[in-house]
Amino acid sequence: MAEQLLDQMIQKINQIMSSLDGTIAQINQMRGAINQMSQSFSEQTVAMTENIRLIVEVLKQFRVQSTKSLQDLSDDFNLKIKELWDKKSIEAITEEEKKAIEVIKQASQAVTDNLYFAQLLNIIQSIREETNRIISATQS
Repeated sequence: MAEQLLDQMIQKINQIMSSLDGTIAQINQMRGAINQMSQSFSEQTVAMTENIRLIVEVLKQFRVQSTKSLQDLSDDFNLKIKELWDKKSIEAITEEEKKAIEVIKQASQAVTDNLYFAQLLNIIQSIREETNRIISATQS
C-alpha cells in the first residue's frame, strides 16, 4: 500500500514537473517574442530618428536656399529701384503704384511664409503617421 502511494506521488510529481516544463517553455517563448519586438521597436525608432534628422536637414537646406533666392530677388529689386531713382524716373511713379508695389511685396512675403508653414505641417503629419504606424505595429 505504501508502495502504491509512493508510486502515485511520484506520478503526480512527474505530472507537475511536466506542466512546469511546458510553462517554462512558454515563458521562454514569450521572452523571445518580447525581445524580438523590443529589437524591432528599437530599429524602427532609430530609423525614424534618422528620417527626422534628414527631414530637418532638408528643411534647413531649403530655408537657406529660399533665403538666398529671396535675397537675390530683393537685391535685384533694390538695384532696379536705385537705377530708377538715379534716373529720376521713380518720381513719375504715382502714389497708387507705390501702394501696389508695397502690396506685391507683402503678398510675396505671405506666400513665402505660407509655403514654409505648409511644408512644416506636411512634415509633422508624416511624423505623426509614421509614429502611429510604429505604435500600431508594436501593438499587433
